[in-house]
Amino acid sequence: MLAAVNIDKITMRKGGFVIPSQDEDAPDVFTAIDGTGIASFACVSYTGRDLDANTLFARYVESGAKVPNVGKLLADLDEYLSQIKSFKVGNVLGIRTDGNSAALYLAHNRPPDGTI
Repeated sequence: MLAAVNIDKITMRKGGFVIPSQDEDAPDVFTAIDGTGIASFACVSYTGRDLDANTLFARYVESGAKVPNVGKLLADLDEYLSQIKSFKVGNVLGIRTDGNSAALYLAHNRPPDGTI
């Protein structure tokens, strides 16, 4: 799972779990899974258990988020979790979107001091 780090724009608490933004006006950021804000970068963290798209979806909806297309969000979350597995714990990632899909990219091998 990814947790927010304070490298660039962040409006949420550091360490909060994030998913790709669902806001079409702000596609290249992460949004807090609990709906408390956004972050430009996030660090791969170990959760101690397997997570799936349904679990993330449930946590996101519990925060009061409105989901216009449930099937698309579940597919996006499944792809997101799949992409995270190609990175190491401690890697700092950013996100880029091309309109239809989002791709995670390595921003730093590990968080700069003081960002977590």
